[in-house]
Amino acid sequence: MELLEVEAKKILENYSIEVPPNSGKSYVVKAQVLSKNRKAKGGVKFAENLEDAKKKAETLQQTEIDGQKPEKILVEEKIDIAKEYYLSFIYDTICRSPTLIFSRDGGTGVEKRQTQKMQIQHGNSEEFEKFLEKQDLPEKEAPELCKTITKLFKAFQEEDAKMLEINPLALTPRGSFVAVDAKMELDSDARFRHKQEYPERTGFKRAKTLREKKAEKIDENDHRGVAGKYTELDGNIGMMLAGGGASLTNMDAVIAEGLKPANYTEYGGNPPTEKVYKLSKVIMSKPGLEGLLHVGGTANNTDIYRTMKGFCQALEELTPDYPIVVRRDGPNADKAFQLLEETRDSLDLNMQLYRNDLPMTEASEKLLETIEEQKK
Repeated sequence: MELLEVEAKKILENYSIEVPPNSGKSYVVKAQVLSKNRKAKGGVKFAENLEDAKKKAETLQQTEIDGQKPEKILVEEKIDIAKEYYLSFIYDTICRSPTLIFSRDGGTGVEKRQTQKMQIQHGNSEEFEKFLEKQDLPEKEAPELCKTITKLFKAFQEEDAKMLEINPLALTPRGSFVAVDAKMELDSDARFRHKQEYPERTGFKRAKTLREKKAEKIDENDHRGVAGKYTELDGNIGMMLAGGGASLTNMDAVIAEGLKPANYTEYGGNPPTEKVYKLSKVIMSKPGLEGLLHVGGTANNTDIYRTMKGFCQALEELTPDYPIVVRRDGPNADKAFQLLEETRDSLDLNMQLYRNDLPMTEASEKLLETIEEQKK
């Protein structure tokens, strides 16, 4: 779960980390989006007074950044900065320990500058003090910086964060350190340990759609197979895919034909009829579909009949008028395809049915041909 800057800063304040105040003489106005290089994309504005800040906030509220409109707008005082540092904590999967990444030269473009890394063993002030002794810092800065790093690491650990980045960590003329910007990613599996409630967001750094939320509930409290993986995309071809590797292969095949997937999904592990029925309805409920591809490899542990029964139940309720191509095989497939044929004929659907005599990736080609034929 990646947090907005305003959410991350609220957590940091609980650990006595100083952040810019919301009032002052001049202001920084920031769009709250989960996007890299936000400033370069017009997501950060500067204002000389509060009235100007409010106007810029209204403008930013309607500005799309990487296809996202801001969830919130953060207005803060533009603080005086004497020096900028970069600091982040991550879990290094190679050494299997939390790691501090530090640079004496923070701010924009830090990824091109030299950084220092330290594997954290204890996470106490003594350990960070020894690390800072090697960074050739002014004597007056090091003690306060050490205190700030220790508090930040405590926040990183106690909040079950996967990543915490402060850039810049600003040294002010009065000698204090302020987290001017903050990024934080929490471990979603540890949510039960915390009181914070955040909007559900996808890997695409946006709020989950209603269909994504509905699909997620399919597998909730029911571990018989998997049918609740659904990620919504911008295309118009519904994707009912079975199997992990097969799902990705068929996504590539659809795109290679010049078609645009409306979603990514996969089901498998022999899910019951009702779960496949629910997933089918989620996929087909997206407006603007122009085709549906229901494809998977030759199953060895999935009852094809009971999964296709759920698919056919959804077809009977929704009776789509766009082309459908089904390519599937495996246990009980004879009975399944008999049901598919009966459903197609009774509902007068434009649905082509194939078993494993058709290579999986050619199903996309068949769908494209059918779509073009229907448009004539």
